[in-house]
Amino acid sequence: MAYPGSPFFNGDSLKYLQVITAHALIMIFFVVVPIFFGGFANYFLPYHVGSKDVAYPRLNNLGFWIQPCGFLLIAKMGSMRLEYWTTELKTSFYSGLAKVDHFLQQHVLDELFLDVKKTMINNDYSRIWKIIDDRMKEEDKSLYTWSEYRALQDKIIMQLELPKTSKLNINIFDENFYSYKLIFWKDIYNSTDTFWSLTKNALKLKRQKRFLVKCISANQTVAGWTFITPFSSNTEYTGFGIQDMLILGVYYAGISTTISIVNLLITRRTLSMPGLRNRRILIPFVTITILLMLRALSVITPVLGSAMLMLLTDRHWKTSFFDFSYGGDPIFFQHLFWFFGHPEVYVLIIPAFGIINSVLPTTSSRRVASKHHLIWAIYIMNYMGFLVWGHHMYLVGLDHRSRSLYSTITIMISLPATIKMVNWTYTLVNGMIKNNLILYGVVSFIFLFLVAGFTGMWLSHVSLNISMHDTLYVVAHFHLMLSGAVVMAIFVGFYFYYYSLMQTKYSKLFSFAHIIYYTIGQWTTFIPMFWVAFSGLPRRLHDFPLIYLGWQSMSTVGHFISMIGVFCFYTTLLESSFERKLTPITFNLVPKFYVNSAFLYLKNINKKLNKKKKTNLLTKKTK
Repeated sequence: MAYPGSPFFNGDSLKYLQVITAHALIMIFFVVVPIFFGGFANYFLPYHVGSKDVAYPRLNNLGFWIQPCGFLLIAKMGSMRLEYWTTELKTSFYSGLAKVDHFLQQHVLDELFLDVKKTMINNDYSRIWKIIDDRMKEEDKSLYTWSEYRALQDKIIMQLELPKTSKLNINIFDENFYSYKLIFWKDIYNSTDTFWSLTKNALKLKRQKRFLVKCISANQTVAGWTFITPFSSNTEYTGFGIQDMLILGVYYAGISTTISIVNLLITRRTLSMPGLRNRRILIPFVTITILLMLRALSVITPVLGSAMLMLLTDRHWKTSFFDFSYGGDPIFFQHLFWFFGHPEVYVLIIPAFGIINSVLPTTSSRRVASKHHLIWAIYIMNYMGFLVWGHHMYLVGLDHRSRSLYSTITIMISLPATIKMVNWTYTLVNGMIKNNLILYGVVSFIFLFLVAGFTGMWLSHVSLNISMHDTLYVVAHFHLMLSGAVVMAIFVGFYFYYYSLMQTKYSKLFSFAHIIYYTIGQWTTFIPMFWVAFSGLPRRLHDFPLIYLGWQSMSTVGHFISMIGVFCFYTTLLESSFERKLTPITFNLVPKFYVNSAFLYLKNINKKLNKKKKTNLLTKKTK
């Protein structure tokens, strides 16, 4: 994306959609949520409620190992090669194929066939392509598109049974393989779009593994990570393959999440220490927000699961939940998905609030200002998040009354967010600030959350949302919130609890470099996207006009700066693990004599210091 012309994807827009779909689902379902569940919730919640472990450890283990199954499905989907033609290509080339077939019936068995056969007998393959090309020039090229013209050449060559080892412009067998398959429009029933033809061809060919892998990717995912209907619910737009892998991957993530929800909520309910059950103020902020996240997920996860089940039945069992022609409603799926999708944003950001509220007193050397108001603001923000999913759907045909309602409630959410911002600022202003790594992370989080919240308020207004809808403005907004604020809070919490998690200290050099580089990279990556969006560049595009080159290159540079920060983070982990291993080794390698002598030397110094203190106290008393 740094340069126009799609240098990375080579003009393949469907491949670009495939990659960003995998990116979105992996980062939401398999990165941020597992970090809060598997990292913070499983470690801190039993400890903070007074339990030794979660209620069902084996069930917890089952939920952990289900998670990689969904990850592998979606990751495989993002890296698949698109080998076969799609339904979209079938419909767009259908009219031209009839003309091509008519031409072939007239001319394949005429003197062209004889001329080519003669040259093959004489082993003069260099003239074959010239003969075919000369014959094609006699036809009216205006009747054919470029793809049809190339497809016509391919079919003539295939019907002549030319050997593949010949020096006949081998590119026609590779680059135009799509067009070659499109020519056989009468044999559509033998295409790889159906399961039965797939198994038939797999048994016929001995290269079963390679053939099956290619056929799974027969149709790309044009529905995106939001599973937009009717693309995702109809096999005419997304055939058997990638879209089904996405649905199964989301199901695996939902099953793992549900297992963790049940386990952790039962742990809180049944294994809490006496007196803690009805006194929530004694529970740390992190645990309060995690419990709130669990309750929200217990409401929205079944909704997503039911929507995915309806998609599967529409695709494979001929139901019509989202098929308008049979009485269904495509917009109904968007209501179901965004009823899950928008509270999911608060599921991700509310534990981040809890981490910041917990670590802020250590950097300012005072209690958090107005702790009760902070707790109530988090609760109100979470419950109001269930009422505003419609602001993702302003342009799907909602009536004016509904859009005004969703817009008003979305704007109201800024009130509890403002309460938190004021309390954090007041805590820092009236405290004795410690200049350490945690302070830098907290300040970075506050500014990232502030800008992401302001840009979200812009999108909450209907008129402004219409102008910014499906532009890079939306991409910059939610990336500043998720990859900026939420991920920064995760890093802050990780460094704050680093010693209790790793039993060793982290490197100050690499940890400071990590926070600074990652913060600079986030701003450099996403701020230019606001200006690009104001100029009208849509999202989900792999190519752009040359006029946007400056801002797009700046975003690419910012991404690499963020990657330097992530590299410093992993270097911190590696360095601390080496330090933990080397410390006992170096201690054991030191000769015992030197260890004992150093211990005795320090002991004598300590005795002398104690004697000096005692004499100083005696002199003060005598005076």
